[in-house]
Amino acid sequence: MSLEQHTYHFDAYPMFAFVPMGKKNKRIRSVGQKVQKGLLHRLHDHVKRKMDAFTREERKKLQTFLKQDTEAVLPIPLNKEDEIYPHLIKPEQLIWQSFSPMHGIPIHSSSTYRESYINLSTEELDHHLDQVLRDYLFCADVAKQTRHDWEKRIVDGFQRHPFIQLAKEKEEVVQAVEKINHSPFISLLNSPEDLSFWRHRVEIVMRPYREIPDAWLWRGDSICSHEKQMIFHAASSEIEYCCDSCRFSVYYNVSEERVRLREEINMERAQKRIATIERQFNEMVEKTPRLVEKIDEVAKALSSFEPVVDLYNDVLDLKSRLEIDESPNTVTLYEQLRKVSLPEKREGSPLLWLSKISTDTIEPFKPRVILPIVNETEFTRVRAYLDNLILLSTHSPRNEEKYVTIKGNVLTFGELKGVLQFISMHENQPLHVMSKVLTGQTTNALRMQGLHEDENYGLLNDWEEKHVVKAIKSIEKDGMLEKLSKGYALTEKANSLLGKENQ
Repeated sequence: MSLEQHTYHFDAYPMFAFVPMGKKNKRIRSVGQKVQKGLLHRLHDHVKRKMDAFTREERKKLQTFLKQDTEAVLPIPLNKEDEIYPHLIKPEQLIWQSFSPMHGIPIHSSSTYRESYINLSTEELDHHLDQVLRDYLFCADVAKQTRHDWEKRIVDGFQRHPFIQLAKEKEEVVQAVEKINHSPFISLLNSPEDLSFWRHRVEIVMRPYREIPDAWLWRGDSICSHEKQMIFHAASSEIEYCCDSCRFSVYYNVSEERVRLREEINMERAQKRIATIERQFNEMVEKTPRLVEKIDEVAKALSSFEPVVDLYNDVLDLKSRLEIDESPNTVTLYEQLRKVSLPEKREGSPLLWLSKISTDTIEPFKPRVILPIVNETEFTRVRAYLDNLILLSTHSPRNEEKYVTIKGNVLTFGELKGVLQFISMHENQPLHVMSKVLTGQTTNALRMQGLHEDENYGLLNDWEEKHVVKAIKSIEKDGMLEKLSKGYALTEKANSLLGKENQ
């Protein structure tokens, strides 16, 4: 803290170091009017009486904190009119701070005490000064070391906290519980009642771990890199180390040299609980032997696909582009297994290695699901399937070819393209208007919009309107139309069909 260049002294008030408050308040010329002097004399008498009860060492601490060679133990702020600023300065606003000699001490609501000491009764003022001087003594002790030194002490104390040490010791178990608890895989376990009870216990056991941010708990000997605040609590001899970004604080007791958490944990109970939920999960796995067998089957299937992954990836890519649903069973299986990851080794308890299974679907792991045979015969079949997909992707249907039949009415590819062209030009038209235009009906509403002049007007004039509606819904189901809040829009598949026509 550096107030040397900002303090002024007056012989009538040896206990005070007067400081100018406010950016434009550079110096102090006097201590104000008669009323102001009366208030200062009253305050000085209270402080002097309290200093008489302090030890010489305590008085020296306060003087050193203010960097004074005088008897001054308390800074008294004055405003630019040299009048008493009614709130005393908090010591934490001075610790490790330096101020420009070109300006006074900045004024912030957080930098001074809330109490206006000039309006306090004698008893209230006495109590307020007890708190202020206690805070200054505490900060005087803290100021003997740098902020960096205190931060190191706090972080080291946090890492030594028994619960933090337990968390690091049980990190693999804690992480496994969190992963498996949010995995769809857990639904494959037998004993739904046991599983429900286990998940309820997990919420209780995991709460203290979840309340500590990952950036504090799982970063080795370090913590998060955000800027921190230090809040000083003289009454409890604690420094609150607070990260606003993580919304987390720890408390370092200066006299005891240890960190406490906001909510302390019963360590004996915490050790038993983490061991219990691991044991309970493993017991549920023992009651579901078929699950491990299914994992073995999936592992074998994954292994059998390894030599032909390029074939199956090509099939899936082309199948997706053509929006085709039908496919050989092993293609469906490969699509499910493509994002399955199994641990190379089953190390540790079932909880630990099962938590390392990653999958988007549990379908191949279900007990009653029979995985299709993956062999050379099947690979030959899939290669033929791929050839058919390639043929489909390069084939452009002739306009006279049948696309779909609705109640005896044949919709050709040429007519389909006409329907798609109309919809692309009139996306916001409702279905009943489309059907009237395509069947060639004449209404005032159609004429007013000029729809009777569209080149596809009357394209399906021999169809009933209700059958046209069914045809459009069939086109939507085939993935060529996307339903809008009003009307339809063409999909990529439909645009591709129209694009081939224009090539």
